[in-house]
Amino acid sequence: MTYICLRRRGTAKVVCVLFFLLALLCGIFSSLEIGWRGIWQILMLASLVAVIQISQRYLLSGYEYILDPADEILKRNRMTIIRTQGKKRFSVLTLNLKNMTAVIPYTKSKNLKEEYGHLSSRMNFCADMFPAESYILLFETNGELSSVRIQCGEDFASELKLRAGV
Repeated sequence: MTYICLRRRGTAKVVCVLFFLLALLCGIFSSLEIGWRGIWQILMLASLVAVIQISQRYLLSGYEYILDPADEILKRNRMTIIRTQGKKRFSVLTLNLKNMTAVIPYTKSKNLKEEYGHLSSRMNFCADMFPAESYILLFETNGELSSVRIQCGEDFASELKLRAGV
Protein backbone atom coordinates (compact mmCIF):
# COMPACT_ATOMS: atom_id res chain seq x y z
CA MET A 1 0.00 0.00 0.00
CA THR A 2 1.33 3.42 -0.95
CA TYR A 3 0.23 6.78 0.39
CA ILE A 4 1.33 10.03 -1.25
CA CYS A 5 1.07 13.17 0.88
CA LEU A 6 -1.03 15.92 -0.61
CA ARG A 7 0.79 19.19 -0.15
CA ARG A 8 -1.14 22.39 0.38
CA ARG A 9 1.93 24.64 0.85
CA GLY A 10 -0.09 27.74 1.80
CA THR A 11 1.48 28.33 5.20
CA ALA A 12 5.01 27.71 3.94
CA LYS A 13 4.57 30.23 1.12
CA VAL A 14 3.35 32.91 3.52
CA VAL A 15 6.19 32.28 5.97
CA CYS A 16 8.78 32.38 3.15
CA VAL A 17 7.40 35.68 1.85
CA LEU A 18 7.44 37.16 5.37
CA PHE A 19 11.05 36.10 5.96
CA PHE A 20 12.04 37.44 2.53
CA LEU A 21 10.41 40.80 3.33
CA LEU A 22 12.23 40.80 6.65
CA ALA A 23 15.52 40.20 4.83
CA LEU A 24 14.74 43.04 2.43
CA LEU A 25 13.89 45.37 5.30
CA CYS A 26 17.08 44.45 7.18
CA GLY A 27 19.10 45.07 4.00
CA ILE A 28 17.53 48.51 3.61
CA PHE A 29 18.24 49.41 7.25
CA SER A 30 21.80 48.19 6.85
CA SER A 31 22.41 50.28 3.73
CA LEU A 32 20.87 53.40 5.33
CA GLU A 33 23.11 52.84 8.39
CA ILE A 34 20.23 53.00 10.85
CA GLY A 35 21.55 51.49 14.09
CA TRP A 36 24.35 48.96 13.98
CA ARG A 37 25.04 47.83 10.47
CA GLY A 38 26.46 44.43 11.41
CA ILE A 39 23.36 43.39 13.35
CA TRP A 40 21.10 44.22 10.39
CA GLN A 41 23.32 42.17 8.09
CA ILE A 42 23.30 39.18 10.45
CA LEU A 43 19.50 39.37 10.70
CA MET A 44 19.27 39.61 6.91
CA LEU A 45 21.44 36.52 6.43
CA ALA A 46 19.52 34.58 9.10
CA SER A 47 16.18 35.34 7.46
CA LEU A 48 17.52 34.38 4.01
CA VAL A 49 18.75 31.07 5.46
CA ALA A 50 15.26 30.54 6.91
CA VAL A 51 13.72 31.17 3.47
CA ILE A 52 16.04 28.61 1.88
CA GLN A 53 15.45 26.00 4.58
CA ILE A 54 11.65 26.35 4.56
CA SER A 55 11.39 26.36 0.79
CA GLN A 56 13.59 23.29 0.48
CA ARG A 57 11.75 21.39 3.23
CA TYR A 58 8.13 22.31 2.53
CA LEU A 59 7.82 23.87 -0.94
CA LEU A 60 10.15 21.77 -3.07
CA SER A 61 9.75 18.32 -1.55
CA GLY A 62 7.04 15.85 -0.64
CA TYR A 63 6.75 12.42 0.95
CA GLU A 64 5.46 8.97 0.03
CA TYR A 65 4.83 6.22 2.56
CA ILE A 66 5.13 2.66 1.26
CA LEU A 67 4.03 -0.41 3.21
CA ASP A 68 5.25 -3.88 2.25
CA PRO A 69 2.58 -6.08 0.60
CA ALA A 70 0.14 -7.78 2.97
CA ASP A 71 1.10 -11.28 1.80
CA GLU A 72 4.73 -10.67 2.88
CA ILE A 73 3.84 -9.34 6.32
CA LEU A 74 5.38 -12.33 8.13
CA LYS A 75 8.70 -11.96 6.28
CA ARG A 76 9.00 -8.19 6.11
CA ASN A 77 6.77 -5.83 8.01
CA ARG A 78 8.20 -2.45 7.07
CA MET A 79 7.23 1.04 6.09
CA THR A 80 9.54 3.02 3.84
CA ILE A 81 9.41 6.81 3.73
CA ILE A 82 10.43 8.29 0.38
CA ARG A 83 11.24 11.98 -0.07
CA THR A 84 10.46 13.32 -3.54
CA GLN A 85 12.05 16.43 -5.02
CA GLY A 86 10.87 16.92 -8.56
CA LYS A 87 11.69 13.65 -10.33
CA LYS A 88 14.26 12.57 -7.74
CA ARG A 89 13.23 10.09 -5.05
CA PHE A 90 15.27 9.38 -1.92
CA SER A 91 14.62 6.72 0.67
CA VAL A 92 14.77 8.65 3.92
CA LEU A 93 13.78 6.05 6.51
CA THR A 94 12.76 2.41 6.71
CA LEU A 95 10.81 1.46 9.81
CA ASN A 96 10.32 -2.05 11.13
CA LEU A 97 6.68 -2.12 12.21
CA LYS A 98 7.39 -5.03 14.57
CA ASN A 99 8.65 -2.48 17.12
CA MET A 100 5.70 -0.11 16.70
CA THR A 101 3.62 0.19 19.85
CA ALA A 102 0.93 2.74 18.91
CA VAL A 103 -0.53 4.86 16.13
CA ILE A 104 -2.25 7.92 17.55
CA PRO A 105 -3.59 11.17 16.08
CA TYR A 106 -1.20 14.09 16.48
CA THR A 107 -1.03 15.67 19.92
CA LYS A 108 1.41 18.13 21.43
CA SER A 109 4.73 16.85 22.83
CA LYS A 110 3.65 17.80 26.33
CA ASN A 111 0.60 15.50 26.14
CA LEU A 112 2.73 12.66 24.73
CA LYS A 113 5.22 13.02 27.55
CA GLU A 114 2.46 12.90 30.17
CA GLU A 115 0.80 9.84 28.65
CA TYR A 116 3.72 7.74 27.37
CA GLY A 117 6.80 9.09 29.14
CA HIS A 118 10.03 10.62 27.85
CA LEU A 119 10.69 10.36 24.09
CA SER A 120 14.31 9.74 23.14
CA SER A 121 13.85 11.00 19.56
CA ARG A 122 11.19 12.68 17.45
CA MET A 123 11.09 12.78 13.67
CA ASN A 124 8.70 14.70 11.43
CA PHE A 125 7.98 13.54 7.88
CA CYS A 126 5.00 15.79 7.05
CA ALA A 127 4.79 17.58 3.73
CA ASP A 128 3.06 20.66 5.23
CA MET A 129 4.20 22.90 8.09
CA PHE A 130 0.92 22.54 9.97
CA PRO A 131 -1.02 19.61 8.46
CA ALA A 132 -4.73 19.27 9.12
CA GLU A 133 -4.45 15.53 9.70
CA SER A 134 -1.34 13.72 10.91
CA TYR A 135 -0.47 10.73 13.07
CA ILE A 136 2.31 9.84 15.46
CA LEU A 137 3.87 6.38 15.30
CA LEU A 138 5.45 5.31 18.58
CA PHE A 139 8.32 2.82 18.53
CA GLU A 140 10.02 1.14 21.45
CA THR A 141 13.53 -0.20 20.95
CA ASN A 142 15.81 -1.24 23.79
CA GLY A 143 13.51 0.36 26.33
CA GLU A 144 13.58 3.79 24.67
CA LEU A 145 10.53 5.37 23.11
CA SER A 146 10.77 7.31 19.84
CA SER A 147 8.13 8.93 17.66
CA VAL A 148 7.68 9.49 13.95
CA ARG A 149 5.08 11.98 12.72
CA ILE A 150 3.56 11.35 9.31
CA GLN A 151 0.85 13.13 7.35
CA CYS A 152 -1.66 10.55 6.15
CA GLY A 153 -5.35 9.74 6.03
CA GLU A 154 -7.44 7.57 8.33
CA ASP A 155 -7.35 4.55 5.98
CA PHE A 156 -3.55 4.44 5.94
CA ALA A 157 -3.40 4.92 9.73
CA SER A 158 -5.83 2.04 10.29
CA GLU A 159 -3.67 -0.19 8.08
CA LEU A 160 -0.66 0.77 10.20
CA LYS A 161 -2.57 -0.11 13.38
CA LEU A 162 -3.30 -3.57 11.97
CA ARG A 163 0.40 -4.14 11.25
CA ALA A 164 1.71 -2.87 14.60
CA GLY A 165 3.73 -5.48 16.48
CA VAL A 166 3.35 -8.22 13.84
